[in-house]
Amino acid sequence: MRLSVYRLASIAFIALLICSCSATDAAVGVDRASERNPAGGAMTSASVARVDLGTLGGASSYAADVNSDNTVVGWSETPAGATHAFRWSAAQGMSDLGTLPGDAMSRAVAVLDGGQILGVSGNADRWTPVTWSASGSISALPIPFIPNSTIALPTGFNSRGDVVGSDAGGFQHGWVWSETRGKYDLSANVQGGSNEGSASAVTSSGLVVLTTRANTCSRTPECWRTYLWSQTTGYRAVGTPGGDAEANVTGLALTETGTVAGWLSSGEGHGTFAYRWAASTGFTVLSNYSTGSSGYGYATAVSSNGTVVGAAFEPASGSIVASTWLANGSIAKLSPDDPNPSVAVAVNSSGIIAGWAAVSSGVNRAVIWMPSSQPSHAILRAPTSVTAARASNASAPCLADARSISSRQALFACVINADRQK
Repeated sequence: MRLSVYRLASIAFIALLICSCSATDAAVGVDRASERNPAGGAMTSASVARVDLGTLGGASSYAADVNSDNTVVGWSETPAGATHAFRWSAAQGMSDLGTLPGDAMSRAVAVLDGGQILGVSGNADRWTPVTWSASGSISALPIPFIPNSTIALPTGFNSRGDVVGSDAGGFQHGWVWSETRGKYDLSANVQGGSNEGSASAVTSSGLVVLTTRANTCSRTPECWRTYLWSQTTGYRAVGTPGGDAEANVTGLALTETGTVAGWLSSGEGHGTFAYRWAASTGFTVLSNYSTGSSGYGYATAVSSNGTVVGAAFEPASGSIVASTWLANGSIAKLSPDDPNPSVAVAVNSSGIIAGWAAVSSGVNRAVIWMPSSQPSHAILRAPTSVTAARASNASAPCLADARSISSRQALFACVINADRQK
C-alpha cells in the first residue's frame, strides 16, 4: 500500500486515547477543568487559563512543543501567507525563526531544554531538516534520504545529536540519524521487516519509540505494532494487551524512563482506547468521554511526571477537543466551555500544555493551557475568551482521522495541507 505524506494507517475513524498515571491534579495543569469520572457520575466544571500565543501577522498559528523553561515552538502564517517557524516565551512573545536562504517556509517541531530547536525549511514539495540554535541561527542537517524516498520529516531529537523521524514519497519508513553513526532504517530492520513506519520520539540516552506495520493479523486489514529501540539493546516489542494477535498498537509519546503512550484497538473492533505502557506494569487502558465503538481519543504527549495530553471526541460538543487524563483515571476537557475543535500536543513537567484551538471559522491559534499555580501567569497575555459559537474549520477533520494522527509528522502535515486549501 502506498503512502501520502500524512498517511500511515487507514483504519477508518480510529482515533486514540491515552493513559494517566501518578501526577497530582495541580501538576496536570487542569485542576479545575471539566472532568468526567470514567465510571460515570457528576461533572464538575470551571475555567482554566488558556492563553492565545498570537501569530506572526497571518491568520493561524500552531504550537508543536514546549520545554521546561516554558518556551513554545511551532509555526505561524505570515502576512504574505507563508508558514514560518516561531519561538514563543512569556517575556518575548512570538518571534520568527526564519528559513534557510532561498526557502519560503519553515516549521519547528521540537525544542530542547537548552533552547535548541528542530524543524524543517523548504517549499511545498521540498523540505530540509534543520536546527535553530538557542540564539536563533539556522543550520541544515545533512540527513540523507532512505532509497526511493523524497521527503524527510524529523519528529524529535536529543542534545547528543540523535534525530528521529520518517521518510515519505514511496513507502514511509521510520529512522534514527546522527552525524557520527549516519542513518538507520528502523522500519526495514525490525524483526520480520516492515515497509511502513514512523519514529515518534527519542530520549536523551537514545531510546526511540517506533511504530511499524506488521503482517501478523489475519482479520485486521492493517496491523500496527510498537517497539522501543536503542543502539545498544536493539528492538524491544511493546506487545499487545492480553496477547491479542489482532490488536493495533501505536506509540506516539515516550518518557525518559521508557514509558510509552499511544492508542490501541482490539481485534474485536469495539472502539479505540488509550493506553500507557511501562516495562514493569504492562498496559494500562483508560476511558473515553463515551463508551462503545463511538468512543475514541488519542494522546500526543506524556510528561516526566505522568501527565498525558491529547484530544478526544466529546459527545456534548460534537467535536474533537483538547483533553488530559488525570491521576485518578478521569478524562478532562481543557477548555470546558468551548465546543470548537482543539488539540493538545505537548506538556512539560510544570504542567504547561501546548497545542492549538479553533477560534473562528477557518482560523486556529497556538495556545497554552496553564496551571493556576504557575508564577509566570500574571505576566502572560489575558486568556483567550471562549465562546459557545461553533466555528467551521478546514483542519478539524485532521483531528478525527486516524491517518493523520498516526504520527506527529502526519498531524502537522495534515493541518498545513488543510490551511493551504482553505
